[in-house]
Amino acid sequence: MPTRPREPFQALPLAAIAVAVTLILIAAGGHGSGSAPELGPASWAGLAGSQRPHVAVGQRVLVLLKASSLADRLANAGGRATDEQERRWTQSALAAQKLLIARLGAEGVIVQPEYSYARVVNGFSAAFDANGLALLERSPEVAGVYPVRPTFPATSAASAGDSAPAFGHAPEVGLSNVDGRGVTVALLDTGVDRAQPFLRGRVSRGIDIVGGDTGAQAAPEPDQPAVLERHGTEMAGLIVGSGGPGGMAGVAPGATVLPISVAGWQRDASGRWSVFGRTDQLLAGLERAVDPNGDGDAHDGARVALVGLSEPFAAFTDGPLARAVAGATILDTLVVTAAGNDGPAGPSFGSISGPGGAPAALTVGAADLRPRFGAARVVVHAGLSVELDRVEPLAGPSSQRPVDAGVGAPRLPSGPATSVALVDFFDRRGFDLVAGRAVLVPVGSDPLTSYANAVAAGAKAVLFYGGSVPPGGLGQDGNASIPAVSIPVATARTLLARLRAGVAVTVSIGSARNAANDGQGHVAGFSSTGLAYDGRVKPEVVAPGVGLGTAEPGSASNGSPRYGTVNGTSGAAALVAGDAALLADARPALDAVSLKGLLVGAERALVGDS
Repeated sequence: MPTRPREPFQALPLAAIAVAVTLILIAAGGHGSGSAPELGPASWAGLAGSQRPHVAVGQRVLVLLKASSLADRLANAGGRATDEQERRWTQSALAAQKLLIARLGAEGVIVQPEYSYARVVNGFSAAFDANGLALLERSPEVAGVYPVRPTFPATSAASAGDSAPAFGHAPEVGLSNVDGRGVTVALLDTGVDRAQPFLRGRVSRGIDIVGGDTGAQAAPEPDQPAVLERHGTEMAGLIVGSGGPGGMAGVAPGATVLPISVAGWQRDASGRWSVFGRTDQLLAGLERAVDPNGDGDAHDGARVALVGLSEPFAAFTDGPLARAVAGATILDTLVVTAAGNDGPAGPSFGSISGPGGAPAALTVGAADLRPRFGAARVVVHAGLSVELDRVEPLAGPSSQRPVDAGVGAPRLPSGPATSVALVDFFDRRGFDLVAGRAVLVPVGSDPLTSYANAVAAGAKAVLFYGGSVPPGGLGQDGNASIPAVSIPVATARTLLARLRAGVAVTVSIGSARNAANDGQGHVAGFSSTGLAYDGRVKPEVVAPGVGLGTAEPGSASNGSPRYGTVNGTSGAAALVAGDAALLADARPALDAVSLKGLLVGAERALVGDS
């Protein structure tokens, strides 16, 4: 391996066309008039990448050995080997692990590996106490000992019931007679709802790593069976979806997705169920991506592996995940990964997420390529005084009817809070403070949760203050279609003072109009960009990552399929993974390195961005 002959560089123009497929995916319909309001820097906090739970990984570490992995042996053999040779080399790597574990046991350190790796790297994960770690570090067989770290889905979603999301249309440009057929994309993510009609049988029975479902089906939360894992289904829809509302489709509808659940419902540090993964689980997923049937022979490996999770602030270039990505590339699987959602306007300070720092990875950032978004005229009265009268971008659904309502406010917590809890929309006696009203809500770092809680409390509209929620940032929620806009903090303070004084405050939000997106064609504010820890510039490419229409797991209340929109770099990476599938279909002789090179070489510059 690779078993395919080298392809001459005549394939380059086709790569340019494949990249063009992603660039037009989210073109919005309609050409209505309306000028864009002037916007300050928009905050994507809490809107791209879900709020991360605190995760305790215990005493788990990743142990890498000096003994060769399957990938190492294949590289030393010049990239070609028989099935039997590969199985023998895999068994040799596992034997080296057993030898070390037996020697440690003889010295009083009992090792119980949780995951074992022999294909992309040689090593295992296990829990060690301080004495065991000290012995490990002195062992001549050990190449390195690394802490296990948490990983998280790199998008945020809003459900749209059975309606067509505002953005997300079928590709208008593609490779002639090429749809990715015959190409397998391994999806390292949460489980996938294979029953979703949008996926129309293009998702095979998967591989379970975390224990959520043996076939990598989207698993329910153990305490709330109606709540399903969402992220894997969303990413699968972006790759292979077809026949959605409004002509919505994925990039490579003929490809096959192999779901490998490397994240799911697990207990976080507080004891609650949260969706996350760990680096040892992600590494185990890469092992199965290159060897789906687990027999030690990697000739059946997926052509493309999409990592839909990110390890925040971990642009390591020689850590276990980076080495695993390099091993997968040697075994002829292109690894496409998200850059992360920690850009300067995001939840924190901005850095590439792992395994995006890996030199061999095709790391993808997110761009905002929407030509327009919804906006509406907002008029606020306090008594006889007009406190605000201007056009504002709609952060929430752009398909709602005009709203005229009184304005209320929740009880605000005494200390800092990331979002407004549902209980704070009720007074201490249990009476609803906002039902039938528009509600003033501080942005905080998680406006999506505040918005959902306001909807649950019966609010008719949400007026955010203390920051700017980006246009369309809340997605399209067909089950709770209430408008949301951002208003100046000075106006909000005046309104709150008037409310405390007993003055009636009202708001009118007009019909949605189309407003030009001044940020079109630029890297999204939440997208991580910068340097890996070896000084390498990442990401290599960006793709659409805002308002992507896709599938959601489960069914709407009327039994129809669920659809929604996602924001984030993992959505952008899914589109590029679909592009890679198209190119692999068109040029089956290309190896993983050539696939990456052609896709990166065919990129188009974003004017005005570095």
